[in-house]
Amino acid sequence: MAYINGSTFVFHCNDDPSIETYIYNLTFSYTDKSNESFVVATCVIMFVLAAVFFNLNLFSRVSDISAVLNPTVRLVLSTALSLFLPVMSYLFSEAKNAPMPGAGPNVRGSRPDLPPLARIILTWMLLVELLRKKVEAILATAGVQGSSSMISHVTSVLWLGNLVFFTLKEAGAKAMFGILWVICAAKLVQRVAITELGKRSFAYGKNPRLVSSYMAQMLREQKKDDLQHAAAEGTARLTACKYVVMGEEKMVKEVGPQGYKLDLELAKLTSEDNGVVTVGKFWKQLGKVKEGSPSFKSVPRLKRLSLSFALFKLLRRRFERLPAVVPAAMTKEETDDCRDLIFKGLCKEEGDLGVALFQVINDEANFLREYYNSVLPVMFASPYFFLVNYFVVPVVILSLCTMTVILCGNGNISFSFFSIEQDNKALSFGLITLTKCLWQNVLKSPPAFFSTIDISVTYHLFIAFIYEEVWEFIIFVLSNWFSVSLLCNYTAKPSWRNSPTIRGALRRISWVRTKLSDSNLIMCKQFSVLTFCWLSITLPAVPLPKQAKRLITERLMSSYREDDDGHVNPLSNGRSALLVRHQYLPLLQFCESGSVVEVIVTWHIATSVLEMEHKLQKRGTSRPHHHKMVATILSKYCAYLVAFHPELLPDNQDGTKRVYKDMKKALKKALGCWGYYLLPDHAWYIKLVSSAEGLKGEAAMTVVDKGIVLGKELVERVNGGDELVWELLAKLWVELVVYIAPSGSDEHEKGQEMLVQGGELVTLLWATTHTGITRPPVDNLAVEIVEEGTVAKDGKKLRSGEL
Repeated sequence: MAYINGSTFVFHCNDDPSIETYIYNLTFSYTDKSNESFVVATCVIMFVLAAVFFNLNLFSRVSDISAVLNPTVRLVLSTALSLFLPVMSYLFSEAKNAPMPGAGPNVRGSRPDLPPLARIILTWMLLVELLRKKVEAILATAGVQGSSSMISHVTSVLWLGNLVFFTLKEAGAKAMFGILWVICAAKLVQRVAITELGKRSFAYGKNPRLVSSYMAQMLREQKKDDLQHAAAEGTARLTACKYVVMGEEKMVKEVGPQGYKLDLELAKLTSEDNGVVTVGKFWKQLGKVKEGSPSFKSVPRLKRLSLSFALFKLLRRRFERLPAVVPAAMTKEETDDCRDLIFKGLCKEEGDLGVALFQVINDEANFLREYYNSVLPVMFASPYFFLVNYFVVPVVILSLCTMTVILCGNGNISFSFFSIEQDNKALSFGLITLTKCLWQNVLKSPPAFFSTIDISVTYHLFIAFIYEEVWEFIIFVLSNWFSVSLLCNYTAKPSWRNSPTIRGALRRISWVRTKLSDSNLIMCKQFSVLTFCWLSITLPAVPLPKQAKRLITERLMSSYREDDDGHVNPLSNGRSALLVRHQYLPLLQFCESGSVVEVIVTWHIATSVLEMEHKLQKRGTSRPHHHKMVATILSKYCAYLVAFHPELLPDNQDGTKRVYKDMKKALKKALGCWGYYLLPDHAWYIKLVSSAEGLKGEAAMTVVDKGIVLGKELVERVNGGDELVWELLAKLWVELVVYIAPSGSDEHEKGQEMLVQGGELVTLLWATTHTGITRPPVDNLAVEIVEEGTVAKDGKKLRSGEL
């Protein structure tokens, strides 16, 4: 038993005096009033940090096989951890120099080794340094300056080495903490080597320059030789595609002033087993495997994955800011070829129209997001890297740890390993016994309570580190990067195709990946002006339905495809959807605005009015109306962009905020301040509709007034038997979503940033800029309604309502 500072409380630990003495020394810091504030602060800070790490590791990735940590979370944690070492070093110094039990408050030092609390703090510092590398992105991009961060890491590791090897005296303690330090140092060297080699590699850091040269030379050769290429459609188009997936670094012959001179013969379909894999080779080889066969369970998805990876490499050029001498910008020939590949090849394959396109652009965006934000080295995924990183490196680290233990015992092997348990009381007593003793007294003594938290923090940090290591291995194996690498080797090497082991591994990885994630799932945040919301994080999100994907794909295809009369259908702010049928031409006035945001707000309010009327009349009991679902989801998504992401819209950001602010003022005027914040949505609807009586035809109407008037017009049409209103709204919202997808030069950086951070629907559509589809200038959007058969200036007859 052990008394604390002369108090009457006694520790009871199975009548083992040695454990009681150790517990007393461990809790002494919390009974010493001279340093009470710093030890309690240490305990609280580390408990919060350990809880954050534990929750982040346990819950953030359970349902998402991704190597990306949320950029905001990563920034906060990185900043906090950069301040962690100086603070904990001070606390470590205080704990090391604290007076010993039984000594006076001014008696410091003169102890054989570190006290228990100082050892615990040192353990925390080492474990947090190991976890710190899990919250910082791996940047394998040429020109990215990460030297300051790397210097910070090196300084931290060297300082921790100083604390371990120059403050600990006992051989066993030095050996145990030395093992943790060796792991820290080895992980740092491993990350530095991976990053620097990646930056200098043609396959990673220098890849955008190489791909630019390849595309320019490949398209020139294709234009000369492949006369039948333009006529091919569907699978034939894809199997003839020469976009490179992997192995392009093998084609480099020499470097010139305008790029790289390449051996394009390696990319031809007739060239096999040379390590260069193109989309055509990939598609052709996997095309020999039937859907649902024992080899692969999801052949179409795997084939599309190759196209996503090739397009990702093309899209990377927009993010690298290449020098002017490199043809980084997509030429007209390249955009035309890419547009034909997607719309004449991918979209003409069998299956649901739109599903294939959205799977490709979603996987492409995920590749991009993981490349620039990954905290794990998944972008280097290959069989060779897998072997070295997860088998050879651990063996090397184990050897270094063994050497460290022996050196700490001055070369005496038996003494070195025996002293680890002898000189570390927590190990000699047993962690379970020690924890049980503290738990027996946790409710009886505040020092025991805080010491229990200290031990729990250590457990949590250690478990978080082990969890991260295991999860990194799982993510690596199940990543799309590893799948692409394995399938490229399968395509290029006949020995892989003939190996039952390789086919079995590919089949199992494909099956697990299919079960754990859905590459077709695209979530859309939902916001309505009929509800009040401060934070976007509280908004619900719904998946984009297949019908919306199909309609968006059809609209993208129609924007470049000529009809039977040789006309194309350029993007517009909703007008094109109204011009299809003559009975909707009177509604064109609600699209006559120079601001697309005003058009969005007007039609959103109208759609909400029609939706609420639909609910009040109990029409929702019938089977779901696909067009209604598409219209309402896209309407609320566009309203969410107006309210929370004005930077993604084509209008000036300040102008968008002004429109939204004016809309809220108009709603508050109509509903009253309390009504705006407290009324339910159906009460909003009734009050808004009643407040807009007699507005139709007035010249000075707000966007809210226009929306209500338009909504009542749509309600009257539905009540009058017009069954095409929801179809009209669905196509109009599809038109608006495609129109606002960032494509202008001023919006590139905004779209890129959102795409890398996780992406919105509009930024995913921005990724289709491979196809060269852009919105026309505002001056070209003027509409003139003409009568059927009117002759234009060029002599062509115009159809009713034609632009």
